[in-house]
Amino acid sequence: VSSCAFSPDGKYLAAGLDNGDISIYDTETWTRTQVLQGHQDRVTSLAYSPTDQRLLSGSEDQTARIWNSSTVSADVIFEGHSDKVTAVAFSPTGQQVASVSDDKSVTLWDARTGASVFVLGDNIGTVSSIAYSPDGNAIAFTGWDEMIQIFDTLTGLLVSVTSKDDKHQCLAYSHSGQRIATGSLGGWLQLWEVTATTLERRRKWAAHTAIIAGVAFSPDDRWIASCSWDHTVKLCDSRTGALISSFVSHTDDINSVRFSPNGSYIASASDDKTLRLWEVCSSGLGFDSYELPGPQECATYSPDGRQLITGSQQRPMRQRNADSRDVDFVFPDHLFNVNCIAFSPDGLQIAIGGGSENEVTLWSVEFCATAFVLSGHKSGVNSVAFSPCGRWLASCSDDKTVRLWDTCSGAAGHVLIGHTRIVQSVAFSPDGGWIASACMDGKIHLWEVGTGELKADKKINIGWHRENVVAYKPGCLRVASSHGDGTIRLWD
Repeated sequence: VSSCAFSPDGKYLAAGLDNGDISIYDTETWTRTQVLQGHQDRVTSLAYSPTDQRLLSGSEDQTARIWNSSTVSADVIFEGHSDKVTAVAFSPTGQQVASVSDDKSVTLWDARTGASVFVLGDNIGTVSSIAYSPDGNAIAFTGWDEMIQIFDTLTGLLVSVTSKDDKHQCLAYSHSGQRIATGSLGGWLQLWEVTATTLERRRKWAAHTAIIAGVAFSPDDRWIASCSWDHTVKLCDSRTGALISSFVSHTDDINSVRFSPNGSYIASASDDKTLRLWEVCSSGLGFDSYELPGPQECATYSPDGRQLITGSQQRPMRQRNADSRDVDFVFPDHLFNVNCIAFSPDGLQIAIGGGSENEVTLWSVEFCATAFVLSGHKSGVNSVAFSPCGRWLASCSDDKTVRLWDTCSGAAGHVLIGHTRIVQSVAFSPDGGWIASACMDGKIHLWEVGTGELKADKKINIGWHRENVVAYKPGCLRVASSHGDGTIRLWD
């Protein structure tokens, strides 16, 4: 399956096939209702008209076509390219269409007559993707010449062009028209800010390990979905680039990804001969499950979302590829019965509480070896947390203390004394100036990092046989606490 597209009302999903056929599925029953035949080669790209049920297709047979869903035939055939058509797009009004070809041309066509309106650009390289702005006044395309170019659709004149940056394979406009997302041959996703005459890169991050073949914004612009030849579909936060979820059931290259019009589903088309539908719940999360042997005490993702580290009571820690779920690394045998683990913000260190009596192990990710063993606690370690800058590590213990450590030297810092029960959780404030800790009797302490002094405390009267956890809200000094009684409290 080489391409896919939802109809504007979400009632139909079209799938382009390698044999030139296009299958139309009813999204309520998921039965195939139509097969559109006419292309003589692979269908590389599909796009529905935003205003009706017309379907635009591009093919390696060097043509693009507009299909009538009522007659199951092509109303318009766009001919003129001398090589395979690699991407097509409908304008927001449905009155114009665009096609790009390996003959190194980008053509705008009249959707009603099939007449060529403009051939854009001179001496352009291989173009791989094209997209209209939401208002239809501009069209952006990109390719292996490492540039993004934006043209005026009314005049055919160049409006904006980026300097050479990366070999882009795909791009998409946000629905607000203020941003463009691109995916590259090297697996990088990039976000660009768009104005009337400029295009500036705002963020770049490694999202996949192979070519990114498709990218799409959710209808509310909150999420970016991408698909890759690494056989995965990724869902990322469009503002921060943070990985939200990975979908890993495909077994071959994935060629296309699309959100349903209501944002509830992601469709992906793959060379494994399947079209897959992924559910995006109300929070925007799609979860993959891992079946792991034995009770698992703790788990954490690396900052880039590519690795998942798990700690077990009965086995040494394991590092798994978050996409394939394969075990990439097994930690030394002494690192078992681990209570807590945390990645440093730069992903270069892992703090491990437990495993070796009452110590905290600082593990070097780069050298796959212990960097420091932090000794000082008199009993088991329950929680560890890095400061936002990564310079300091906080740990708390059954010995009723919180300790600070220098992650560069392994030297001990302040010992924070004041709790009267086992300390179960510790967290740094976003600015790194404060530490919150919670102990078994339900008491929360607030400490100043620079001096180690206790500045505030609060007691929750719920009994002490509870799990007590604290966390800071990102970007502010508000603390959230949970005490095992089914409630979450927020503190200023």
